[in-house]
Formats: sequence, structure tokens, C-alpha cells
Amino acid sequence: MKLHCCSFASESFYKVQKKQRNSFLKLGFNPNEMHLYNPQKLEKEFFDLFPKASERNRFGWFAFKPFFLKSILNEINDNDILIYLDVNDNPLEGLQNYIYETFEKNKNIDILVPSTNYPNFNFLSNFHKHNLSIELLISSLLNYQPEAGALVIRNSNRSKLILNAWYYITLLHAHELEKYNELKTRWDQETLFLLSRIYKSIKVESWFLYKIRGIGLRRFIEFEKFRL
Repeated sequence: MKLHCCSFASESFYKVQKKQRNSFLKLGFNPNEMHLYNPQKLEKEFFDLFPKASERNRFGWFAFKPFFLKSILNEINDNDILIYLDVNDNPLEGLQNYIYETFEKNKNIDILVPSTNYPNFNFLSNFHKHNLSIELLISSLLNYQPEAGALVIRNSNRSKLILNAWYYITLLHAHELEKYNELKTRWDQETLFLLSRIYKSIKVESWFLYKIRGIGLRRFIEFEKFRL
């Protein structure tokens, strides 16, 4: 089980991506374990399916994220672990040990993600508010969103299928989101929340356990450290 790390940056974030890369190097990652993506590295298929994808709409309302993550999983060995951080976030000492221990302890985890510090409903898009059942709307008030800016993924057939589902659901809704033009919602997070209700192998860590006892992935990430 080998650890890899990755990030995605449009042109205006290249300098920030370089800072994050240096942080990963300081933690002991080798260059061949680092996968730095940009829009030019997205495959033609991505833009064929959503030609309007651009920085303005977060490259297809965040559809880029599961798309490029799966492409990296296809390049690394089975059972290897891929760490994704939003390009503004700084990885901290102890990250690797925590991930190794967590995935060794629970062989059923495919995706590990911390929760946000706010309920889903706070950033739920109008599209979801109009289309979710009343049960899921109530649940979105009680449960916190997965923090899709920090993901750890075990390379397995099941994780690839989950990423496929995440991508195509996001892509399906992206065409509708063009009508709403809601740039402040976190479409990747609310879609991942729905998938976490179906697949127990998506482990969403508790915000409260982190806040009260300092437990979880958040302890090893300095969010927004590199924001310009």
C-alpha cells in the first residue's frame, strides 16, 4: 500500500500549487508519487460531454474532480492510496501515519473525508432543494457536508465505480445548474453527501469529534493556508 498525492489548479493557481507541492515534498513524498493536474490535462472526453466547462463554472460544476481522480487511480497500483487536497490547503506532519493507520484498521473504507463545519442545507443548491425528497432535505439539515476539498481514496474497483457515479451524477445535474448559475454552492460536496448515504464505504468523519477531541483527518490539514 503506497501513498500518492494530487491536486488540480487552473492557470491562476499555478503558483499556489507549487507551494503545496513543496509541502508534500517536505513530508517525504517523491515526485513520482505526486500527480499535479491542470485543465490542459483533462481528457478530450471531459470537454466533449460538457463543452461549457471552464474556470467560471468550476470546470463543469466540479465535475472535473471525480473525473481526474479516477484517471489517476487508473495509473497507480491496486490498493494504493490517493490523497487529494484543494490546491490552497497545506498538508501537515503526521498525515501519512494517520492515513496508514486508518486504512489498515478498516479494510472496508474506500473513501475517507472529513465533514465540514456546517450543515448541508447551508450551501445546498436550489436545484437540490427543488428535487430532493422531504426526507433528504430534513437529513441535510441534520448532517454536515463531506469536505470534498480533502479526500483519501483507496484504489479499488468499488472506489472507481463510486467516482464514476459521482462524476456522472454531477455531470447530469451540471447542465441544469447552468440555468441557476449558483456559483457559491459546493456541488461536489452535496453530491458526495448523497452518495455517502448509499455507500457505507464512504466514511465521513465527524466535525464534532474533531472539534471536541481533535480526532480526524482535519488535524493534519491546514485549510486555506495558501490562498492568495
